[in-house]
Amino acid sequence: MERIPFDISPARHLTGAVCVQLVTPEQFEQLVAGARDPHLGEIPRLAEIADGVRFAAKTGESLPVPIADRILHLVGLGASPTGKALREAAASAAATVPPRIEWTLAVDLEGAGFDASAGAVAVVEGLATGAYKFTHSERSKPAVPGTCHVLVKSVTSEIVARAVARVEGQLLARDLVNTPAEQLGPAELVGAAREVAERHGMRCRILTGDEVAREGFKLTAVTGRAADRPPAVAIVECGPVGAEPDLALVGKGVVYDTGGLNLKPGGSMALMRKDMGGAGTVIGALDALGRLGFDGSLTAVIPAAENAIGAGAMRPGDVFAAADGQRVEIGNTDAEGRLLLSDGLCYAREKGAKRILDVATLTGAARVALGPEIPALFGNDEELVRTLLETSEACDEPVWRMPLVDSYEWTIDSPWADVNNSGSDNRGGAITAALFLRRFTKETPWAHVDVYAWEDRGKPGTPRGANGMFVRTLTTAVQQLLSR
Repeated sequence: MERIPFDISPARHLTGAVCVQLVTPEQFEQLVAGARDPHLGEIPRLAEIADGVRFAAKTGESLPVPIADRILHLVGLGASPTGKALREAAASAAATVPPRIEWTLAVDLEGAGFDASAGAVAVVEGLATGAYKFTHSERSKPAVPGTCHVLVKSVTSEIVARAVARVEGQLLARDLVNTPAEQLGPAELVGAAREVAERHGMRCRILTGDEVAREGFKLTAVTGRAADRPPAVAIVECGPVGAEPDLALVGKGVVYDTGGLNLKPGGSMALMRKDMGGAGTVIGALDALGRLGFDGSLTAVIPAAENAIGAGAMRPGDVFAAADGQRVEIGNTDAEGRLLLSDGLCYAREKGAKRILDVATLTGAARVALGPEIPALFGNDEELVRTLLETSEACDEPVWRMPLVDSYEWTIDSPWADVNNSGSDNRGGAITAALFLRRFTKETPWAHVDVYAWEDRGKPGTPRGANGMFVRTLTTAVQQLLSR
């Protein structure tokens, strides 16, 4: 399934009835003074038009200019444009061009101070996300622009294909997270992983029913046992059959979280469709990786469950054995995501994974510390952490490294078990959650990313709802890690 609803192709000349030109204030002033644009040449009457309007090419500003047989829209990038500004400007253009119109987007990247290659990728990614809108059915699909011709000197078909592949994965993650929980239970979530695997020639096992606990996903089975829809697990493998994975990905797949018997307040429950955002991120990255290709052996584990209320619900104070024999006391039933992740970590470690990376919408504490836009990164391996930091910067998806504070370990100790799933101190919750996970990694190189996976307000390229956060970074990081 293709989620980018229009064609993007490199161009060498203006095409179509509409042209969108991205400009900095300096470039705009030069055009007003009569300078020739590399793509458009001299723009007639621009000085006259500009004299009567307040347009200074600030970020997000737009100025329509009629020229000859087409309409030109000048869109501002601001005085010190970033990759994010370039991406959002391209996204705004894609969202505002009339439906089914063939059009051109032009920008002089070098003149605007951008690295040509990185700027070209940002333009294409912005275009590809700009027309996204989550739809429930074929009938509700939005009208979209026609073919967009990218008039940028450094844009090639290869750059377009790479950028589009990563964004396809990002938009798949958005679709999964946006889907209401009524329509996306554990079976549907692991089914999405299977569809991606089949599309790209990957191997996939689906565990259901008694298989879930029997195969070692005991805490996933406990978490989902009160729900009408039983838990399930998807295990996707790429590489030689039986090979120890060079890298394992684990994505938290809580399809809806009431909090269990430690019931969430109503306001906190409203967005809990997104509590499978970690699984959505991993599935989206798998799709992008399948399109792009990669070296090495990769395993992805998606434990999926619904944390519901019922006669079978786990209780605070219950103690359960994890797959590796550690006994876990349930200090809080609303700390269920780390139970699923611990199953995935144990499975990856048992299969001999050389490195493990998990992604989850795990704690509100991470959002208190860093806000909604910056995932929290924890890890016990410097190479793994450094790779994630470097790729996040290159992809304009910032993450922030957080500490694993050994002296906080006491907060997850238990007098009745080996570990408690909820810290006894309500401070540093993102850290204590990561410390809990670390107990299931032993000495395996590991990193944990705590994401929000949601856009509360809406902005160019990211309407309100699921944002596909971290998919592009994860895809790029996996490629780099597996190439070493």
